[in-house]
Amino acid sequence: MARPRTKVSEEIKRFWRLLDPKVSLERAWYEFNARACAGRAAESTVEALMCTSLRRGPGALANPNTLRRLAELSEQQLLAVMVRLQKFKPHIAPAWTPEQVEALAIVRKKL
Repeated sequence: MARPRTKVSEEIKRFWRLLDPKVSLERAWYEFNARACAGRAAESTVEALMCTSLRRGPGALANPNTLRRLAELSEQQLLAVMVRLQKFKPHIAPAWTPEQVEALAIVRKKL
């Protein structure tokens, strides 16, 4: 008795294609991870925001580099940044108030 054919998803086809010996490990790694990271900023971008831009306070929101980096964040990354801003230690930078974090969210929404 023949098995009924099931439709193979594009994702499965992509994985089989990446398993081809003609595809280098580097290329397969890149394609596999590029899709997983789509719509997210690189972690280095998040850390640049936290360590060099936003630790200077809400005035950093006027800096074009800060705005560019902020625009790259996914919603999940933005929420994580907002939480981290409110947990700054006094010896590193002043913690942001809820009102300042809300201003950040408003600016980000306009980007």
